Amino acid sequence: MEESTMIKAFVKRLPELQGFHGEGVTFLDEHEAETISSNYVRLKTGQSTPEGCHDDEEEVYVITGGKARLILGDATHEVGAGDVVYIPRDVVHQATCISAEDFEYICVANWPDRLPKLTAHS
Repeated sequence: MEESTMIKAFVKRLPELQGFHGEGVTFLDEHEAETISSNYVRLKTGQSTPEGCHDDEEEVYVITGGKARLILGDATHEVGAGDVVYIPRDVVHQATCISAEDFEYICVANWPDRLPKLTAHS
């Protein structure tokens, strides 16, 4: 396998990434992994994420701080630190921070239809 096309393992420190102290940062993108990406999101009181609905993507949120009203399809949930949320394909979703504390979470997105590049092994 050529060194330049090989996906590499890594360790990153979120607080050291540009954007971490703002509204969030992508820390694993499509060029660093085969079928997933991941980002850290921070919302202030009253802030909302854009409404999302993806026919080609699944998401998992790991809530690390604050509380939010989370719309998942036709249901609304209150979520907070320690909660884990799974969002399948084609489900409308949106989070709004409802606490004085910033609402923070890690989002891991998976593209199940994105096939890894196959390489020949010697």
